[in-house]
Amino acid sequence: MTEANSVPQLEPRPASPNSSRPQVSIAVSLLLVLISALFLAGLFYASRVPSVQTDIAIWAGAKPPEDDSGSLSQVMFIMFTFTSPLMIAISLSLVMSIWNKITRT
Repeated sequence: MTEANSVPQLEPRPASPNSSRPQVSIAVSLLLVLISALFLAGLFYASRVPSVQTDIAIWAGAKPPEDDSGSLSQVMFIMFTFTSPLMIAISLSLVMSIWNKITRT
């Protein structure tokens, strides 16, 4: 019992008045979850496309299958699907930062 009482207690550091802790609101966290879900769903569905499977096999160094069912437009559409959630996040972040700057002044 004396061992439990002899454990040193750490005192909390006082926060300096100039530094504020970063905070993430519920709206931002939900937006990040939504963007992540869209991105991962796009990755999942793209992994089933034959042309993307061929590209992944080439990048991995494996012999690509001889199936020629993919086309360039299909790959471009999938790449657009990959980048669209990121572009949405960037544009929303820019709009929110501009809005915050306008409302502060």
